[in-house]
Amino acid sequence: MLFAVRRTTVQNTKSAVVWLRLCSSLAWLDSAFVGKDAKFHAAFLHGGDLVARIQTTFVHTAIDSRVAQLLGWYVVPHAALFALLIAAADAAAGLSLGLGFFVRAGATIAILRALVNIAVAGRAGTDTIGYNAMLIVAATICIGTAAGRKFGLDGRLIERFPRSRLLRYFA
Repeated sequence: MLFAVRRTTVQNTKSAVVWLRLCSSLAWLDSAFVGKDAKFHAAFLHGGDLVARIQTTFVHTAIDSRVAQLLGWYVVPHAALFALLIAAADAAAGLSLGLGFFVRAGATIAILRALVNIAVAGRAGTDTIGYNAMLIVAATICIGTAAGRKFGLDGRLIERFPRSRLLRYFA
């Protein structure tokens, strides 16, 4: 036979989900710590970069005029607080997915952040929507498959505390 068909096993599927979890983790860690748009940069954390991006970009790329008004009325006056929340959410999603620690909680944060990205930059182009939609799909798969239980800290925690309902919910 020229091509041998190998059956897909549960082990192969779990490994694929681990790769998906790690790749989406890198996207969130990159957003938090790397590049000119890094959220843990001092200028962003003080709120100055966030206000500048809102006034120059997000007002024009928001998916709806009501989103642009919301940014102007609520986010701009409290820019330092929102900048810290954005940076913390990106880092929490990235670290949670990367370490396999409370993956369901981290993936939920990732979905919320991706939805916010679509709301404020959705008219910037289809690549923005597509990239964030891909992150939403990856996070949804991580939630549904409990991706942190294989090659992650969630698996070790569940082995250690097998009767914890709360742990099973978040891990």
